Amino acid sequence: MANLDEIRQYIREELTPAHGQRGKYICPICGSGTGAKGTAAFSIDRDGIHGKCFSCNFYGDLFDLIAKRDGISIQEATRAALDRYGSPVFKPSTPAQPQRKPEAVEAPARDFRAEIQRYHSAIKDSAGEKYLHGRGITSESIDRFSLGFDEQRQQVIIPYNRSGSYYGMRNISANALRPHDKPAGVKAPLFNAAALYGSEPCFVVESPLCAISIMQEGGTALALGGLNITLLQAEIEKKRPTVPLLLSLDNDTPKQDGSRPGQEAAAELAAWLDEKGIAWTLANVAGNYKDPNEALQHEPEPFRQRIRNIVADYQNQKEIAENQRREQYAAEAAAGFMEAFLNGVSESASTPPIPTGFHGLDKLLEGGLYEGLYTVGAISSLGKTSFVLQLCDQIAASGHDVLFFSLEMGRYELMAKSISRYTRIITREKNLPSSVAKTTRGILTGKRYERYSKQELQAIAEASDRYAVEVAPRIWFVEGIGNIGTAEIRSKVEQHIHLTGRRPVVVVDYLQILAPSDVRASDKQNTDRNVLELKRLSRDHKIPVIGISSLNRDNYTEPINTAAFKESGAIEYGSDCLIGLQYLGMEYRDGEKEQQRLQRIRELFNSNDSAARKGEGVEIEVKLLKNRNGSKGTSDPLHFFPMFNLFQEHPAGMTPVETETPFDSKRI
Repeated sequence: MANLDEIRQYIREELTPAHGQRGKYICPICGSGTGAKGTAAFSIDRDGIHGKCFSCNFYGDLFDLIAKRDGISIQEATRAALDRYGSPVFKPSTPAQPQRKPEAVEAPARDFRAEIQRYHSAIKDSAGEKYLHGRGITSESIDRFSLGFDEQRQQVIIPYNRSGSYYGMRNISANALRPHDKPAGVKAPLFNAAALYGSEPCFVVESPLCAISIMQEGGTALALGGLNITLLQAEIEKKRPTVPLLLSLDNDTPKQDGSRPGQEAAAELAAWLDEKGIAWTLANVAGNYKDPNEALQHEPEPFRQRIRNIVADYQNQKEIAENQRREQYAAEAAAGFMEAFLNGVSESASTPPIPTGFHGLDKLLEGGLYEGLYTVGAISSLGKTSFVLQLCDQIAASGHDVLFFSLEMGRYELMAKSISRYTRIITREKNLPSSVAKTTRGILTGKRYERYSKQELQAIAEASDRYAVEVAPRIWFVEGIGNIGTAEIRSKVEQHIHLTGRRPVVVVDYLQILAPSDVRASDKQNTDRNVLELKRLSRDHKIPVIGISSLNRDNYTEPINTAAFKESGAIEYGSDCLIGLQYLGMEYRDGEKEQQRLQRIRELFNSNDSAARKGEGVEIEVKLLKNRNGSKGTSDPLHFFPMFNLFQEHPAGMTPVETETPFDSKRI
């Protein structure tokens, strides 16, 4: 079975190559490449595992592609990819990581300053000067940019930068084989790349003469030297621009196939700039003309005004955006929330805390549950689910809704646990033999009913009726095994509020088996994210959210403390309240040696296990280990009957209730 990193290499298997366009694919999401022009915008990144589409702005790996294309979750997409490519028999049609060529050593920059100066000295009263004047370039600009002329070759010389490392040549002879030329053995750079790092917005144009035209009339510009946007991308990858880019590529007339290369290159560049988070805007500085130089030749004054207007409009937009950010930031000061704060205080008077039904715990919590994330933890088999379930039943019986997300137990098992608890309560109320009470298994196993006495059947019937009337109308169980995450929980909560008009208490049993938010992250990272999302849910809807948590096994023989929750840092730090359950007697004793303490703890565990198997009760402490908005403490011990999922409060000093008759585990 291939691992996830290996499976990502199969992204090309999901793509169809675009006809006649090397390295381009038809986008499976937006269909780029299937239109009349046939121009595809989807390509594979250099790492061989990520794809990007400049048409719909998609970027991601194989799993992201399948999820976006098929409209499914990332977990479902990952499973689909595993099913499709997880077999070792399947091999990718193209290697994900092509052999990297040895990096070429960059040649030292050439110095053409002497040649540039010689050509510049020769331009006065030449055919080159006449040509430039005819293109709208003034004598001042010729001197400013050191433009020159090669009389022998009939070429206008255009230096690309102040360092003299490169110059371009424009052939002005009617017999020239090509319009442009360059020095042999030198790669063309951007014209005036320094404009990216100035203080004024930078026009991006195709030809150096267009850039010179803009700069002559008061703007700032660079030229790509055609439609080679990769030059600009490479420069930006090396150093991020300090100014926004005003994309002003040529206004091409449509070709026979309908394509307009200038506009298409601008769209591709804009998508890439968005991906990099670089400010840009489209700026038609040429107006109705093909390019800026043509606009300068025919209508210099309107051209000059457009440059000013485009820059001024951008500066105005920037100033408006800055003012909005300032206003927004000022509104985030505490003063901006005073009215909402006072309204919230007033509302809280009519929405008191929700009592848990455990008076000792409610006292520690200053009345009960408020908005926030409560995490309940205990060692295995100590009854944390039974405790929270009873707490929820008591909340439901008081008239509040409960949404219980059970990721481990089924709905009927949880209902049976509650009915089992009721049978034990009924035997206490009616002073019946304890053997009349029934365990969860005794409630669920219908075959046992034929052996039950009339008294036992009556107890079950009465327990079921009381549960149906007091609890069931206000509690909803949502089952799931590995398929419920925080997004599903939020959706269900919002659905409940919409359909009932009531905000529920939410329970998650338990945190560590919530569906991962990212299948590629570690268990700890996913638990951290899930805890923070549950915290956000409680805040957004102003509801209590209770999460049941496992503990570090290293802490099983220690008094319960916050360190026991450190399996995920977010549980300890993200929870508003940490509630721990432990056996009475777990605390350290003065003068007791470690070996003595461990022996005592083992005896305590053995004694409590024996009592639980007999149907007897054990003493449980409820400790409030963290309370973000109040004090910590320990409630009076609860008397816990594991066999019947029942926690009972009793006055301090009262002797635990013993069983009246021996239990027959097969019968109950």
